[in-house]
Amino acid sequence: MKSFFKYIAFIIITSFAFYSCSKTEEKEGCTDSTAINFSSLAVMDDGSCEYSDSSFTIWENGEAGFWGDPITGAFEVKSCHTGITTIFLNPDSTFILPDTIIDNAVTPPDTTITPADTLITGDTYLLVNSNSSGNYELIIQLLNKQNAADFKNGYLIFNAKLHPDAAINNFDVIIHGNQLSTGGMNCGTFLQSDPFGTSSSVLDTNSFKEISIPLTSFTNRYMQNIDLVFGIKGTNAAPNTSLIMIKSVKWVSRLEE
Repeated sequence: MKSFFKYIAFIIITSFAFYSCSKTEEKEGCTDSTAINFSSLAVMDDGSCEYSDSSFTIWENGEAGFWGDPITGAFEVKSCHTGITTIFLNPDSTFILPDTIIDNAVTPPDTTITPADTLITGDTYLLVNSNSSGNYELIIQLLNKQNAADFKNGYLIFNAKLHPDAAINNFDVIIHGNQLSTGGMNCGTFLQSDPFGTSSSVLDTNSFKEISIPLTSFTNRYMQNIDLVFGIKGTNAAPNTSLIMIKSVKWVSRLEE
């Protein structure tokens, strides 16, 4: 009889221990309901959340990127005060010699003469420049709005440097959404986030520096229906001056460890 009670006690203790361990294991996990591995049992986020779109490139090495699909997720760049959006630097010329191609496979033989040509290549960057009043604003918008819920705790990362002619102490970075109107790109403050003030001292004129801004730093934002994904603006710059060059811009849902 004692053996029977000992057996019952063993079962109860083992079951309780198993339940406690299982409960402990479920306390940590992904608590973000927008993640693909969200756990309704988790009460403490362990940083394991995974998202359907972990990052997207907005601009890279002279070319606009896209969000998800190059057609529906295309970006458009606009300078709100000037018509200049890019700057071409470090041109390199390649001289292509003339050539004559004779096709003997036909009768009579066919001759194609290719004239000499010069191919000019170089680096193209986004350019933030001021107008005659010293105002400047460069924005990048999606042609079609996107749901950015996966990036609500993500980061805006861009590489930039000051133009040698720049004379600014700070500039504002903006995002937000719902900028598009029936007239196209909207350069007003309609539904822009509150500007994130950035000191120009984080940049120099010699090399590109990476700036990473948590998307949670942009207050008064709206992530469900977004099209304005990046912008730099400010006032009181030297008139008609090149200010900031930008090599790359991207969003990530979380920083790589």
